[in-house]
Amino acid sequence: MDRERFVDAARLEPHGGRGVLLAIASAISFGAAGPFSKAVLTSGELSPLRLAQFRITMAAVVMLGVVVARHLSGARPTHRWTRADAWLVIAYGSLGFVAVQICYFIAIDRLPVGVALLFEYMSVVLVAVYAAVLQHRPQPRAVWLGVTLAVAGVVVLTEPWSGFRLSVWGSVAGAGAALGCAAYFLIGERGTARLPVLELTAYGAGVGAIVLALVLPVWTFPFSALGHSARFAGQDTPVWILLSVVVLVGTVLAYLLGMSALAFLPSPSATVIATLEILVGAVVAWGVLGEHMTVAEIAGGVIILTGVVVVAERARLRTELPELDYVEARDLTPT
Repeated sequence: MDRERFVDAARLEPHGGRGVLLAIASAISFGAAGPFSKAVLTSGELSPLRLAQFRITMAAVVMLGVVVARHLSGARPTHRWTRADAWLVIAYGSLGFVAVQICYFIAIDRLPVGVALLFEYMSVVLVAVYAAVLQHRPQPRAVWLGVTLAVAGVVVLTEPWSGFRLSVWGSVAGAGAALGCAAYFLIGERGTARLPVLELTAYGAGVGAIVLALVLPVWTFPFSALGHSARFAGQDTPVWILLSVVVLVGTVLAYLLGMSALAFLPSPSATVIATLEILVGAVVAWGVLGEHMTVAEIAGGVIILTGVVVVAERARLRTELPELDYVEARDLTPT
């Protein structure tokens, strides 16, 4: 193996610590918005599919508005688009925005929530295996340890054995959620190497909004529900306020931070950190909604945090010691 190849590759990503912070912030944004989504769904004002449509469509409107405003202000495009870029954005929007959310909502409708979450976060394993086997990117031991801890933590935290049952279509949808989530990271990683993060995310959301509009016509959306109220933290809160948090924090901010993280952090590491979303959601539900955190949730959260720390420490060492990539790749490559 060529030592210079690995040292130069490491120096292309000198801000691993920044990537870790962005990935953590993205997970916090996704997780913090979860209880707000739950309040809307529990009220019955919107179905899961309509909620997904609203958050993706409005996120597209917000981000595309920013893109247009930048162009109108005279900002010069930093990228010349190609046909390959267009197909990448279509795949990103269809899989990273639509497929993962639709499949997850179908899964939780037919499976216990813990089982559905476990299905979705098997994407952690899928991304690491895909990178190692199909992309021929040997993964360091720290990443494999982080993946193992993340999956173990998700299992303990979600308690999939509680009320365990399986259905064929629920399992298919769960597998689809895992594939969609894996695509979000893998396509996003490739996309951030080719396109500006804002444009990739905005146009991806736009594709997602169009796909959903073909299935769920916008003119049939129950707009009257936005003026109703839902119980949140013991108070009657307007649905439009709850949805504003879901759109701005749980979609726009979360996706932009997640894509920004992939500009500095390999996708296998980013997926491990993303599992913090479940823990954050449980903590916010406990602090804001007064939901009880079980011993299993606390233990699972500690295991997930341990996995994140392992991956974050590896990213820090990679920043300070780029030669580490060469040493690990040499050790992991068969002779």
